[in-house]
Amino acid sequence: MDQARYAELFREEAREHLAELDTALIAFEQSADLTYVATLFRNTHNIKGMAAAMGYRVVEQLSHALESLLEGLRNGHVQAAPDVLELLYDGTDALRSSIDEAVAGRGDTVPVALGQLLQRLDAPQGLIASQAPIHAPSPMLAAPSEAIPVSFRAPLSADRTVSVRLVTDCPLKGVRALLVLARFDALGVVRQVEPPSSTWHLDSFDGAFDISVQTASAPDVIEAAARAAGDVESVLIHPIMARSRRDDATDGLRTVRVDRRRLDTLLELSGELAITRDRLLRLVEECDQGSTRALTRVAHETARLIGALHDEVAQARMVPVGQVFDRFPRLVRDVSRELAKDVEFVTEGRDIELDRSLLDAIGDPIVHLLRNALDHGIEDAVSRRRAGKGAKGQLVLRALRDRATVIIQVEDDGRGIDRQAILRRAQQQDIVARGVTSLDDDALLHVLAHPGFSTARAVTAISGRGVGVDVVSTRVRALGGTLEMETLQGQGTVFTLRLPVTLAIARALLVDVAGSTYALPASQVVEAIAYDAGTIVTTAARESLILRDEVVPLVHLRERFGHPRREVDSYVAVVEVGGRRTALLVDGLVAQQDIVLKPLEAVRGGAPWFSGATVLGDGTPALIVDLGSLT
Repeated sequence: MDQARYAELFREEAREHLAELDTALIAFEQSADLTYVATLFRNTHNIKGMAAAMGYRVVEQLSHALESLLEGLRNGHVQAAPDVLELLYDGTDALRSSIDEAVAGRGDTVPVALGQLLQRLDAPQGLIASQAPIHAPSPMLAAPSEAIPVSFRAPLSADRTVSVRLVTDCPLKGVRALLVLARFDALGVVRQVEPPSSTWHLDSFDGAFDISVQTASAPDVIEAAARAAGDVESVLIHPIMARSRRDDATDGLRTVRVDRRRLDTLLELSGELAITRDRLLRLVEECDQGSTRALTRVAHETARLIGALHDEVAQARMVPVGQVFDRFPRLVRDVSRELAKDVEFVTEGRDIELDRSLLDAIGDPIVHLLRNALDHGIEDAVSRRRAGKGAKGQLVLRALRDRATVIIQVEDDGRGIDRQAILRRAQQQDIVARGVTSLDDDALLHVLAHPGFSTARAVTAISGRGVGVDVVSTRVRALGGTLEMETLQGQGTVFTLRLPVTLAIARALLVDVAGSTYALPASQVVEAIAYDAGTIVTTAARESLILRDEVVPLVHLRERFGHPRREVDSYVAVVEVGGRRTALLVDGLVAQQDIVLKPLEAVRGGAPWFSGATVLGDGTPALIVDLGSLT
């Protein structure tokens, strides 16, 4: 087997099992429910089988030792004492490291520390095995078929044909058949489907179909997988199905996993198609309609297909935020123990979907906010009781959908932020003028996000609130999002990240400012109206617009972008960011259209008003305005 071909896939699948191990370990530690031991055992066993298939002997040996300890817990020979739990945590951490080492080609020897851990793992049951150093990976070991991951089964698998019939009264037979197909896709490589799945949505489909699959799974496993989809009347497994309809040359491997770089490229191309679509439609509209009716129909049909293609590609990149949230229970557990704090960690909205590239990028900002909340926000048990609170603090990580944005919140019920302490320190560092006597939430966040600002008297290994917020603010703005904060002293703090659902394409309002076109994210635009100088008032030395009895701060985009004011024949775009409205004065309203978002590298010393760029339908570039920086 070509290990290089499967190494990265092995690591990705192993990481999923490790995430489940962390989650189950924390749940077992909190509840002592032995049902979690079964989850721990299953995931460890899967890693063991995967490692055996790859020839990673160190990973296999370590997972086998963990598996033996878990078996002792499961049958009652080993008690779930604190030292045993710590041993499981240490073993899981070592397993994670050994997997990375094995994939990097450095995992052919047992380090001294790992050897000692193996002895500790065996000690609770007296299972003292030989721990001689392993100098080279041994030949591939046979492992139970259910322990070998999908992509590793091909060398050890066989072709089978499975005839499936759904129950007669099954609703939506085509959808149910697709669920069965997905189960088989997880067992191995689906070679052929008869009748083709593309016909399953037709009324003529009676719920009977054959699937040819290459798999190492036993017949009972195959049957169980089919019946698990529900509404299955019968499953008949044949040994081999001849490939009559497909040429071997085109019968390549299929996998659920796709290299994200390919999706990125596909999304980039579909975005360029979207731009070309807009240009094509504009040209068609400019032509003589009497002589181009057929061309118009074709152009609009092309536009529809391009839009559908882009939607499908964008949807393929969407993944639940739970894939990132799964990283954090273990982090919170370890940091809270290090700080000797009792903390309940809650996650909400795990099924909310976000673009994969955004999901990867928000991990570090969330880590900063969680560590800061644990270190600076949540008090120790004694302080909480003194404040009239329960001894256990609560830390919540939640995801919400709000129109075209996704909201990520980190909320703690700790001491909150001491505004006066922050103000005094900010004045000492000349961040805030000496005459300022108070800081609202916006001003407080601005101070906390100032590079290098910190109130800590000593540097700790856990966090530094100013540095952490600076990192979060910078990263979130680079993603086209905004960072907000609410805090009540003695009650807690909430940090809110507002992010676009995708970094690929978005609806925008195009406006003209001093002869240049700029894009305002349409999801944050409330309305656009003609400018009326009679509705302008000055409050607290700032111009505001009276809009239906509401006072809305006014921002002159000409002035903000370095041009002289001009208020004749102007328009106002009212935007809302973080629940606060702002009126933007522009020279003209150009159009509303979909735009492809392009990253914009910030120029040192440049204006911070823009979050990206795009190319318009006529081929001209336009900057995307970061509304959070203006309001």
